[in-house]
Amino acid sequence: MKQKFSFLSTLILLIILFSCKQSIQNINPSKGISTTKKITYTQSLFPSYNANYTPPSGMKTFELSQDYPKTLVVENYPWQSIDFKKEPELYMQTVLNYCLEGNREVDFRGQENKIRKWYHAPWLDDDGKYLNKEYIGNGREYIHGLTREFATPKYKIHDQQDIELENWAVGMYNAPGGYTIGQVWPAPNQNPAPGKSNFPEGTVSFKLLFTDGTLSKVPFLKNTLEWKANIYSYNPNAECTDKTRTDRTVRLLQIDIAIKDKRALKTGWVYGTFMYDGSGKGKTVWDRMVPVGLSWGNDSGITKDIHRDGAFINEELKESFINASLIHSEKKDKTAAYLKYHGLGGRLNGPIDNSISSCISCHGNASVSSKGVTLPLGDFKASTTRLNYSPESFNQFFMDVPSGANVIKFKEEEYTTTDYSLQISTGIRNYYVNKRALANRLKQGN
Repeated sequence: MKQKFSFLSTLILLIILFSCKQSIQNINPSKGISTTKKITYTQSLFPSYNANYTPPSGMKTFELSQDYPKTLVVENYPWQSIDFKKEPELYMQTVLNYCLEGNREVDFRGQENKIRKWYHAPWLDDDGKYLNKEYIGNGREYIHGLTREFATPKYKIHDQQDIELENWAVGMYNAPGGYTIGQVWPAPNQNPAPGKSNFPEGTVSFKLLFTDGTLSKVPFLKNTLEWKANIYSYNPNAECTDKTRTDRTVRLLQIDIAIKDKRALKTGWVYGTFMYDGSGKGKTVWDRMVPVGLSWGNDSGITKDIHRDGAFINEELKESFINASLIHSEKKDKTAAYLKYHGLGGRLNGPIDNSISSCISCHGNASVSSKGVTLPLGDFKASTTRLNYSPESFNQFFMDVPSGANVIKFKEEEYTTTDYSLQISTGIRNYYVNKRALANRLKQGN
């Protein structure tokens, strides 16, 4: 009994210490990874950024917006009077304006927004991916809280893009979304409750997606928003690359929006994507964001063109709007934005996203098992492409998933859906990965 009490006490103490707000002094700035940390303990908080990397002394670092609302406030929102099927672009622009309001002025630090607060999902700081004890994961960096996204292979964004690109993003939820996040994550030292993933009507989230692509590789990024981010120079999963992070320039390429809207009868959600067009006439970066499309369902019964490559309009799809003006053409002005692919079968996807998925299908499969294992996003192999995409994977990955927290079964394993929130399901996965790693270290006496 004494030994059991000692183990539990040590585990709880370490979890609390790990989740405390940190004041860190950089010891080895040239490498980008610290050898020691000076930590000032204040109150128990979810970590804001990956602890393997130390910001320079005095830097205003990213802080997780985690003062989640304790009560739910119901409001009327301007997009609720717009029919997204009849006026998709107006619907999208109205939501985007709402997301930008007050956030542009504070450099997207959601808790500092003077109009309405925005909130981050916790536990995206450390996904437990290490190679020879060196971190190679996608965890939040310390300047803007960006997490690593799907890398872009050569020539997927532009014909001049002859190198792979690193992509990083940060997302936030409005107050109704923040309320639900607080229900799922009651405290840093408590297990999450995925069964409480039920976002209320009016929830909105948005995500800014940046790439390290230069103007020589992606010309239509001219005059876009540029941030400094502490990121990898190359894909950290590749062999023979420098796996440390350094402060580098990233450029805004894509904005995603997600809206809980009961008029989307099959899914309960509407997803939209914008991309930046430096050739646009708008006065600001935000005026030059062009709608890629809007989606409110999977068109789950339509298999036409799922093996077709590139960007195109599939006339059989009825649960999405696609902006035809962005489709790649050999005659198109190469200084203007264009898409080289859409989602599977012509479904909605952004320029940074996986070409064998779609916005709705990806997020609809957000779920975790009781052990914190996330649902595989389709029964894929490393060699899966559009050309060999199987009907079995299509039926599973593109099925219509009801909103809220539901139990679904895949290969005899039960998963709880997290109401289309990959940030919640990924965070829960990361929490349990780190919890198991900590238990193993304690067991080994480290």
